[in-house]
Amino acid sequence: MSQDSNAFEMVQREGNEWDDGSDHDDVTKIYVIGGRDGIQFIKIYYVKSGQPKNGSFHGYSDRGFMQMFEINNLENEYLESVEGYYSAGGGIIESLQFKTNLRVSDIMGYTSTSGKKLKLANNGKKIIGFKGTAQYLLSDLDAYFTPITPTRMEAQGGTGGIKWDDGGDHESLTKIQVRINHEGIQFIKFNYVDKDRHPEKEQVHGSETGNGNTLAPFEINYINNEYLLSIDGYYDEDSGVIQGLQFKTNIKTSEVMGHDEKGTKFTLGCDGHEIIGFHGSAQDNLNALGAYITTLPLTKLEYIGSGGDIWDDGTFQGVKKVYLYYNVYIRCIEFEYVKGGKVETRVHGTKINMDVAKKEFELDPNEFLTSVEGTYEKNPGYTLITSLTFKTSKRRTSLRLGNSSETDSKFLLERKGCALVGFHGQSSSKYLFALGAYSFPMTPLPESEKLDAQASD
Repeated sequence: MSQDSNAFEMVQREGNEWDDGSDHDDVTKIYVIGGRDGIQFIKIYYVKSGQPKNGSFHGYSDRGFMQMFEINNLENEYLESVEGYYSAGGGIIESLQFKTNLRVSDIMGYTSTSGKKLKLANNGKKIIGFKGTAQYLLSDLDAYFTPITPTRMEAQGGTGGIKWDDGGDHESLTKIQVRINHEGIQFIKFNYVDKDRHPEKEQVHGSETGNGNTLAPFEINYINNEYLLSIDGYYDEDSGVIQGLQFKTNIKTSEVMGHDEKGTKFTLGCDGHEIIGFHGSAQDNLNALGAYITTLPLTKLEYIGSGGDIWDDGTFQGVKKVYLYYNVYIRCIEFEYVKGGKVETRVHGTKINMDVAKKEFELDPNEFLTSVEGTYEKNPGYTLITSLTFKTSKRRTSLRLGNSSETDSKFLLERKGCALVGFHGQSSSKYLFALGAYSFPMTPLPESEKLDAQASD
């Protein structure tokens, strides 16, 4: 999310209904002007046949605060969904928030707690166009969708064998099984689930005849949000047979399945992506292995509680530091996020002219927040957060920051195998009422290495 310094001139009204069409490859840039009365206008830029295409203005405005959200199509980023709020009585869109496969924008416009929520999303598809209704304010918004095509990674390993392809039209993998013989991997079996999470027919590649040793399967708990991230493989250049494979998810790493780390190494996988399908070549043994990948899911962990204005910071690469200002209750929370090597600060509440304690929790480089445990006080019609405790990927835990009592309720923001990469919630100028987060699967940290003793007795 960024502000655009080059403000547009007065936008001429184009009528009520508008339609940008669906003949685009992607959405690349969105401009919005909004205020307390709602979204005044929107302009969308597209990509068509690999070339940028300017959108048209929808709405009317000669004032207001302009915001811009840019989507990096060259880095395989695409728009997945749009959320927002519209007024309960007037049918005016008050705010919009855009979610790509890699990140979430902050909220554009003004969000009231009395507004009704809107959402444009279609699982497994991306947005390539918009239509709606706008005169002086944006009053309706709809979208065109098209299926998302997974990326095909070329097969790695030896030569020989017959080509096979399981395709990339799967939701996830659930199990991988390997049999080995003296040549290397004799066969590999994959169990997939489809887009409706129904089991698919088991796929076997290689020979099931002859002597071999079937290894214990490597299981992936997709129901509890475990994703296959990468594979390290080893193959013999002379025989052309894959010798061993090692699988890594956001939760765990398998042993090398096969003849240990023997042969020439290759790797399948890409940061920020999960493996959802395979192709390769095999006959008497497994010769080569390739993969289909798609971006990992961003998940919104909803907050419990209410009482103030809704805010949403969107997502970043990680959190660098958190400041808390509190007395009996949390009065203000301040985040330092990391984005593109730079630090961006977001503040919710007021930290001046108050008799409060100030505490901070700082993360090391390559360290991520993994959970936040909080306590809150329930009151008729609103809640007040009293304390927060932070945990990280390096198994560090902060002190309990704030003051809580035995009568307070508890909440937990956590998703196993994931980092917290942004926050949202409700607050006022005096209190923090509710806190939620965004989670993103992360690669497990390598196990600590044992160093041999040095020097004398």
